[in-house]
Amino acid sequence: MKPILVMTIVCVSFFLKTNITNAQSNCDDVKKENEYLKKALHISTPTKTVTTANIDFNIIKLEGNTKDQSVTLHMTFVNHNANEAIQYYEIRAIDVEGNEYKGENRSIGSSGSRNTLYTDTPVKSTVTFHKVLPSVKMMKLIHIEFLYEKPSNVEIEFKDLPITWK
Repeated sequence: MKPILVMTIVCVSFFLKTNITNAQSNCDDVKKENEYLKKALHISTPTKTVTTANIDFNIIKLEGNTKDQSVTLHMTFVNHNANEAIQYYEIRAIDVEGNEYKGENRSIGSSGSRNTLYTDTPVKSTVTFHKVLPSVKMMKLIHIEFLYEKPSNVEIEFKDLPITWK
């Protein structure tokens, strides 16, 4: 009787240990997934939003590169209309000292300066401004014009955007 009892205790403790180990492993996986999702939310959280023509233009960040002396504007666009093409036209940034920079290296999603915005689907976009000195800490104004079919061309402005230099 004692050997059966001992064997039963050993088997039960083995199964409990296995279940606890699996539970810890599952918990660790869930924690890793939660961290990833938190970072994804933080990365795509807009600092400023302008809505016009039923499209949300969200500024994610304005990031400077000290080595290249460039500043990249990171945005997302969310179209609340039916699928529609949009294209960058003119982009200008003006710093607090009145220096003006032309937007270059434009991209909407995986395309260049033109792409389709799908209904209620965020699309990343970047624009780079060159010859911006690291002493520039803020863009006083960023003015963007888009060629858009409905209702007509779209113009947006963002003011007082701080630059994060790296």
